Amino acid sequence: MAADGDAAADDLLERIDDLRIASIRPLMPAACFVEELADSSVYETIRGARGALSSIARGRDPRLAVVVGPAAAHDPAAVLEFARRLKPVADSLRDELVLVVRVFLDEPAGGAGRWSGAMYDPGLDGSFQVNRGFRQARNLLLEIARLGLPAGCLYLDSISPQFIADLVSWSAIGSPTVSSSLHRQLASGLSTPVGFRGGAGHAVAAADTVRAAAAAHAFLS
Repeated sequence: MAADGDAAADDLLERIDDLRIASIRPLMPAACFVEELADSSVYETIRGARGALSSIARGRDPRLAVVVGPAAAHDPAAVLEFARRLKPVADSLRDELVLVVRVFLDEPAGGAGRWSGAMYDPGLDGSFQVNRGFRQARNLLLEIARLGLPAGCLYLDSISPQFIADLVSWSAIGSPTVSSSLHRQLASGLSTPVGFRGGAGHAVAAADTVRAAAAAHAFLS
């Protein structure tokens, strides 16, 4: 009788749970990616860039911070080629500028319902091989750091930073999420300088976010 009851409960659960979920796949823990794809030789570059960018933001360094690169890093080879070409420019202008390679890995393209970003759909085909996407993202960030260049990433959710944040020198919160409580909490815990984009007519929201992120928060991670 108990078995019949369990089967009935399972059947009922199937009718009310995950009705809009097409499939569920296991995700490797972030700690496994960080352990597998790491290079201690790049951490000094990242630490130095974070310090320089923080000093610029605080007005202690007269140089300008310039974030340059593609809006969506859907082609890792092209992004890395861009970084290689940027390196001599960054070296020649190091007394005036700190150049940061923009590597937006979860930036969607094409509007709602289109491509979801390099970390979530690295195959660009709707297959959503997220484990492959995180591995590809870390490899790209490692190669950029090995060139001696800092990387900057936009965070659209509060989970993906666990997989890549140790390789990032500058973080961004975009205008669609600048008023999000989750993103304000995320920003408060990031180890990088953080830029907030207010967008047209949203400068007040960005300023409010700066104040909120400066406060202490308790949040799930």
